[in-house]
Amino acid sequence: MHIFIQVVIDGVILGGFYALMAQGLSMIFGIMRVINLAHGEFLVIGAYLAWMAQRYLGIDVLMALPILIVVGFAVGWVVSRLLIIPVLERPELMPLLITFGLAALIQGVLTLVFTTTPRITTASYSDSVLALFGYRVSVAKVVMLIAAIVLLGLLALFLNRTKAGKAMRATAENREAARIVGIDVTRIYCAAFGVGTATAVAAGALFSVTQGFYPFSGPLFTLKAFVIVILGGRGRIAGTLAAAMFVGLIESALSGYVPNVGTGLGTAAAFILVVVVLAARPKGIFQLRGVTA
Repeated sequence: MHIFIQVVIDGVILGGFYALMAQGLSMIFGIMRVINLAHGEFLVIGAYLAWMAQRYLGIDVLMALPILIVVGFAVGWVVSRLLIIPVLERPELMPLLITFGLAALIQGVLTLVFTTTPRITTASYSDSVLALFGYRVSVAKVVMLIAAIVLLGLLALFLNRTKAGKAMRATAENREAARIVGIDVTRIYCAAFGVGTATAVAAGALFSVTQGFYPFSGPLFTLKAFVIVILGGRGRIAGTLAAAMFVGLIESALSGYVPNVGTGLGTAAAFILVVVVLAARPKGIFQLRGVTA
């Protein structure tokens, strides 16, 4: 029973991170119909930015987070405007190849600048452990979970309560109808890519305090985010959160009950589950449409 409860705690924390990590990819796919293969690399960029802010400026990751989100949004907007929008009306393979090339470019630049030495961001609470009723949890992971839930909540409010968010939802539902009612679809696409990138950067910054990272960490993040998007259905935050928690619990359970190899089995199990879901319910477990909370 002790192991089971510890597994649940670890799975929920991991699922919270996965939800924030995957939501950006889910938004971009739901609104633009583009699979961003560089999504994990943007997450790694966020990790390195948080590391530099702490190492060279002495700024804690939580203090740096608002700035990193703004930087991530700006980077996403520019990338979308310069690389994605020009090929959006072409065959679907074109945006896929563009983002694949972008991922390779980012990996190369990060390797050139930081080498392949793993890094980890330190914080005042990095070595602290929360012990309650015999269960131990890293304070850094608890902070990551709380911050992820807060950011997802703010994103839900943005999509449901702001004019820009409602325009994104309308564009996701019907692009041509959105154009007819006067929505600047190109601008919405850039904003959506910017928000998705900002979400990935924020996830990377939070992750950097809990575990080491290096320039080639991105592809695994992208694959796991894609798994969650497939399981949860595109766009909706509730679906992404539920799927992320499910994947997190699976990985945590296998890691807890199958020592040494459990983590690898958890990743494999997630992909096996995707195959089953695609065969049984191609739109995802929750049969979602559009982009909503």
